[in-house]
Amino acid sequence: MDCKGKTGQALADCKEGIKFTLFATAREGRNKHEMVDIRTPATARDSTAYREGFRRGLRGDKPSAMELKYQGEGPFSKMGRWEGQNNPLRKKK
Repeated sequence: MDCKGKTGQALADCKEGIKFTLFATAREGRNKHEMVDIRTPATARDSTAYREGFRRGLRGDKPSAMELKYQGEGPFSKMGRWEGQNNPLRKKK
């Protein structure tokens, strides 16, 4: 991967393999659901949820039935998990 010129969190994400391909889709979906302008930017909480979902996808984890029953899986976590599951860096079990 070409991580030249990146610093901080962008460099860490590049080394980890996160490309944020579905991040904009999750942001637009959430904004439509909340009936606000689609161009409203994502928050730091959203990127954290996306990164956590990505890591879960790389590990091959899925949310448990109890977790889905009580708190659900947000759109950012879900999209991040999908990207992690379909990442070539994922370790197959």
